Amino acid sequence: MKKLFTLFAAMFAVVAMNAQTVDYSLDGFYDGTSVISTLNLGMTEDFNPSVILTNNGPDVPAATDSIILDITIEGMNLGYVYLLGAQAASLTAGNQTALGSETPLFTAAEMDEAGIEGSFQFCYNLRIVGAATDPDLSNNQACLTVNRGVNGIENIVAGEINVYPNPATDVIYVANAEGAQVSVFDMNGRMVNSVESASANQAIDASSLAKGMYIVRIVDGQNVTTKKVNVVR
Repeated sequence: MKKLFTLFAAMFAVVAMNAQTVDYSLDGFYDGTSVISTLNLGMTEDFNPSVILTNNGPDVPAATDSIILDITIEGMNLGYVYLLGAQAASLTAGNQTALGSETPLFTAAEMDEAGIEGSFQFCYNLRIVGAATDPDLSNNQACLTVNRGVNGIENIVAGEINVYPNPATDVIYVANAEGAQVSVFDMNGRMVNSVESASANQAIDASSLAKGMYIVRIVDGQNVTTKKVNVVR
């Protein structure tokens, strides 16, 4: 999943500079109209977020510097994108711009392959590589809650096996699986919890689970159902 993209910003000029001090901040994600904290993403949609970059001064980076945005999903590092210092030279103190990738950051197919679905937290963490220094690192992160294929909570359908809420925190519920064997696996295939004979609305303790994606497998005789659930903290 590690990928490398070149970010762009409109009307950036190429200006050579000496090593400077520049306080960058990431001031949220942008949908083209306003700053957003939540994004609903369909299962067939690519993921290509834009983030607002602000130069709080006093300088601009050197042309030879790079502004790196490290990518994390649920705290897991999934690579980075970058902006060259020469491209950012016109973003002087007090100015901001929305940065987006020239190509999708993650395509729908790549997210399917990695099992990225449900609700998850996506973050950019900014750092400067080169001679320039950033005196305030406390404003270098921006996070976005992404609901891929769901509206925050999975719809409960009468009579069907359902796993909810999604995302979950301390408890995962399995509905309409009475008498079935219910097992929870992490993404490495390790069983982290199980119930031999579930109740009609079985509660499974998730308080000790690390945040991330899990597979819930329900076995009822010859019938096997699997559901994915995201645990958040």
